[in-house]
Amino acid sequence: MSADSKIRIPECAVRELDDVESMDWNGGLGLTDLIAWINQVAERFRPDSVNAHARSGTAFSPRSFRHYQTMGCIDAPRRAGKSVVYGFKHFVQGLVIRKLLWERMSSEQIAALMAGKEVPELKRLLLDGIEIVAAVRGGKANPPAPEGGTWKRIALAPGVELHLESSRPALNVEELETILQRARQVL
Repeated sequence: MSADSKIRIPECAVRELDDVESMDWNGGLGLTDLIAWINQVAERFRPDSVNAHARSGTAFSPRSFRHYQTMGCIDAPRRAGKSVVYGFKHFVQGLVIRKLLWERMSSEQIAALMAGKEVPELKRLLLDGIEIVAAVRGGKANPPAPEGGTWKRIALAPGVELHLESSRPALNVEELETILQRARQVL
């Protein structure tokens, strides 16, 4: 990657990746949901400047995703009854491919680099050469925490996060019920 196409991501993105990994992936995701989530998160790994003539588009499509699956860069999905589902490893494989495309690697180079890689190696590939910064591009920081506290971000589903102030006492049953009712109304 050239010096003028540096990738910077916020510290919270690394923690979020760990939170997403610790989610319950037993049910998996369908292809449409997986691709939408990859495309959303991949923007964090996009270089500050991308060559206007780069062959990489801005998003995965089902067709491009399956192309990399056929090449062996993305594992085959798992069968769940009559359908197929994708898990965390597929999610990380998609993110790595997007990053490598922005780094102008060919499909053949990507296939060779990703062959036989497991999740820890894929995460290293994803974060390799990335500058981790305290604030998000555009100057947005993590939500401010009262009295210098910190926030914990928990990914509940693609595009759905829960933010908890780390020093907050545990919720009682009534508080939890009120929050769940409010969440139902919002969603």
